[in-house]
Amino acid sequence: MAHASSRAGTPALRPCVAALLVAFSASALAQEAERQLGEVVVSAAGFEQKITDAPASISVVTQEELTRKPYTTLIDAIRDLEGVDVGETSDKTGQKTISMRGMGSDYTLILVDGKRQNNHGDIYPNSFGGNQFNHIPPLDAIERIEVIRGPASTLYGADAMGGVINIITKKDITKWTGSVTFGRTLQTNDDFGDDITTDFAVRGPILPGKLGLAVRGSVYERLASTPEFDSATDPDGNVHRRTLGFGGGGKTVDNTNKAYGLSLFFTPDARQRITFDYDDSTQKYDNKPTIDPVTGDVSYPLGTVDSIDTIWRRSNAGGGRADPRVGYLDEQEFTRESWSLSHEGKWDFGTSFIALSYIETDNNGRTMPFTVAERQQLLEMIDGTGAYAGMSLEDRQAAAQAAFLPRGKRTLQSNQYTLDARLDIPLQNLAGDHLLVVGGQVIDGELKDGVFGMESGTPGKAQDHKMWSVFVEDNWMPTDAFTLTAGVRYDDHDVFGDNISPRLYGIYRLDSQWTLKGGVSTGFKTPKTTQLYDGITGFGSQGTSPMFGNPNLEPETSRNTELAVYWNHPNRHSFNATVFRNDFEDKIANQPCGPGTVQECASTGEYAGIGYNPSSTRATNIDEVVIQGVELAARWQITNTWALRGNYTYTDSEQKSGAEKGRPFGNSAKHMLNATLDWRALPNLDVFLTLESRSKRYRNYDTTLQKERYYKDYDVFHLGASYKVNEHVTINGRINNLLDEDFTSYKTSFAWDAAEGEWVPTYLDDYNNKDKARNFWVSVNAKF
Repeated sequence: MAHASSRAGTPALRPCVAALLVAFSASALAQEAERQLGEVVVSAAGFEQKITDAPASISVVTQEELTRKPYTTLIDAIRDLEGVDVGETSDKTGQKTISMRGMGSDYTLILVDGKRQNNHGDIYPNSFGGNQFNHIPPLDAIERIEVIRGPASTLYGADAMGGVINIITKKDITKWTGSVTFGRTLQTNDDFGDDITTDFAVRGPILPGKLGLAVRGSVYERLASTPEFDSATDPDGNVHRRTLGFGGGGKTVDNTNKAYGLSLFFTPDARQRITFDYDDSTQKYDNKPTIDPVTGDVSYPLGTVDSIDTIWRRSNAGGGRADPRVGYLDEQEFTRESWSLSHEGKWDFGTSFIALSYIETDNNGRTMPFTVAERQQLLEMIDGTGAYAGMSLEDRQAAAQAAFLPRGKRTLQSNQYTLDARLDIPLQNLAGDHLLVVGGQVIDGELKDGVFGMESGTPGKAQDHKMWSVFVEDNWMPTDAFTLTAGVRYDDHDVFGDNISPRLYGIYRLDSQWTLKGGVSTGFKTPKTTQLYDGITGFGSQGTSPMFGNPNLEPETSRNTELAVYWNHPNRHSFNATVFRNDFEDKIANQPCGPGTVQECASTGEYAGIGYNPSSTRATNIDEVVIQGVELAARWQITNTWALRGNYTYTDSEQKSGAEKGRPFGNSAKHMLNATLDWRALPNLDVFLTLESRSKRYRNYDTTLQKERYYKDYDVFHLGASYKVNEHVTINGRINNLLDEDFTSYKTSFAWDAAEGEWVPTYLDDYNNKDKARNFWVSVNAKF
């Protein structure tokens, strides 16, 4: 039987040599088509060029576009681009993740002004990965965001396997300018929490022509969401209340995200610029336990908070062992601190760039799992054996409280130094013109995790991450109409060895309106520092089950082939279509290990003695995947005041090997449609209606019915407006989820448990993510 719920209520690192951006004016709507395809970008090749001339599939999100929609994370900024899917999954904090062309968030390289932001190890274990997209510059400091869809490892190295997102900040310091933006959402359903945002940015000259300063900051508050689900009634009339796991069912907790930073620009002469950047951000999440007023059950929003009740657990596995649940404090905190020092030069032979950057990310609020010795001692306490024989339950629990609580802090820290250098050298009259790009990169990182070494009784070890790279790429223009880009990168990693990433891409300008381009690019991703550790790398099931690494892993690799056509009409119409295929090899996944499985666990140490060999997992290269699809984008200038723009993405994936052979890869939607109808109602008032449509999102494989299962399709509309009060003040607003689509619906089936004499419910959500009900967003931006 089915049940539907209802709502209660209703690397080359480079800050860009001299980034150019086509500015929006009062006639922004009339210039939109030219901007879309005439935008100057730097991410695709490392130097400035138009989108149609870039050797990659690239999209740009401008600062004006960012201000017209709610913005609290990077996901909000790029969610409506072709090829980008932010609905595959969400983590325990409710943060969504980014997938590009069917490749999940682990395969997307994030840059800020060309500087790497990705952690080399798993700093967000146990489903907290969405927080990596929160450490971003404030809205008012961003000039634009460039998104490369597809591998880009020739220029950017590891992690640029699915795509690259480069956030480019404002750098104009010729005069003092600034802005501040206040935003808030207001919910129509009290089960969902509001978002409250404040951004500011100020920049200008300290010594005109020599020294400049930029200061930025933001505070984002997200209030808790606690959507309620209707109960279900079994065939005997008994009522079942649905309980949800950590972060499940759209539940989120109070969250505060603070960020601030500064940049100093020193220009010793007209040919050189030295830049120092510093940024710091902190995210905090409330993890205080709550008690159900009806049942008295204790629940934990993000993870089990250590207490005598959570550690007093045993199982019969392995002849009997203690299974204490631990791992979390009542507040979770994620911090990131970064700095960089760079030099840009313009010389007679070309341009140069060199930078040293440092980034450190800390995960606080986690506690240490139990060692083997502690588990054995706890088991004696629970069973009343050994030294605890004859003691009362109260005395044994008091002894456990004194011996094991509070738990020690689990250190989780990733740090990394990166040195980048590159030269852009123009060459002429060598069978045409050339722009030669040569460079190198050195990465020296370390991951500290308190669980490293637990297998040998010596927790607190560190794992190094060292890699160096060199690359060369030539952009050859034998004629004005044709450009051929050919490049190769060599990377050498201290653990897995070397990797070569080539790229070949051609661009042919058929005439002033049509451009044909396509080619082959490659990507690779080094195994995470965590996965390469030869021993225990973490624990699942709230600190009860160890997971093991594998120093013999190979890097994951991909090869992308694409062909695209672009059309840009003088009457402000535009169209582009891209066909792509991505061959993905050596996917890394955790697989069962131990006796009776296809592999042995690595360095289980003391944990083998308490029965964890047959019930653990180890990181392993297993799968080959083919992902192919089509990306379409178009804009129609209906009249001088009306325009329609949109994009469509078709993604088809198939796993070619491994346990999931023949099935789709990940949870990407097969069909994604985004469309916006723009209306210039007044010279200072724009109104727009936006559609987000997703269909055929893969759920899983039903082994009983022997068929694939998919989530329910949906269409969501947003109605927004932007009103320019004067040259200093702009008000933006939007009704999100205009038609109040319900994402909390689910179905319930019941099965009879003869042994227990009761009906057992199984719940099946209609949607992968629980987006909020209809809500109103408004923001005010003041420039000075």
